[in-house]
Amino acid sequence: MHSARTVLTALIFGAAATVPAFGIASVSVFGLRAPEEIAGFNLNDSTNFEKNKPGDGYGLDYSQSGWKLDVFVYDLRRSAIPDDVNTAIVRAEFERSRADAFLAQPRGLYAQVYLRRNFTIEDGKRTRFQCAAFHLTRDGAKPQDGFLCVTSWNNKFVKLRLSTLSNSDSEATARKFVGAWVPVLWGSGSRAEPASTKAKAAPKAAPKSRAQQPQRRAPPRRVQRCPEGYICR
Repeated sequence: MHSARTVLTALIFGAAATVPAFGIASVSVFGLRAPEEIAGFNLNDSTNFEKNKPGDGYGLDYSQSGWKLDVFVYDLRRSAIPDDVNTAIVRAEFERSRADAFLAQPRGLYAQVYLRRNFTIEDGKRTRFQCAAFHLTRDGAKPQDGFLCVTSWNNKFVKLRLSTLSNSDSEATARKFVGAWVPVLWGSGSRAEPASTKAKAAPKAAPKSRAQQPQRRAPPRRVQRCPEGYICR
């Protein structure tokens, strides 16, 4: 039996060009505060796949006129996921997700699914997303363009799936939409919730005589350190 996340991977292309639904309040997914609006997309709903199958994570449903976007945050029960899309683990998940997209054809959702090209989304000199562009055809319906992008963040996989009616500018538009998530995940607009940490108690020093005691001063301002592996404001 395919997981809910895998089934949604195949079904997502069928929802292109829908009218945006009413938005919902912001939700938090593995410490990521999902934006209620981003690059013209409105957050419509969220799904907890983790409850029934740990490792499948959560899904976020976004839409705007003419476009559908689903975001999946999950870890497949891996204890460690590198924060680099060029590592073997993240590339393998991208290739697995790309292969899942072709399941829409044997399931009868589309007559044909074409892989147009692979591409990446860059942030300066660093590659942030591994992506693939698809062209999809279905009998009696207008052709569609679909896009898949996978990255790693905060020890999780993050997968974006976009779809729209086929047009010559769809890839450039999709790149812009995916690029809007870069500051959300890593930049100054990061919406990661910092983990609370407890300061370690300093060891007690031997008591000093009155003559040795220094003049009492105001305590120095405490500097909050960002724990390794977290993104803090």
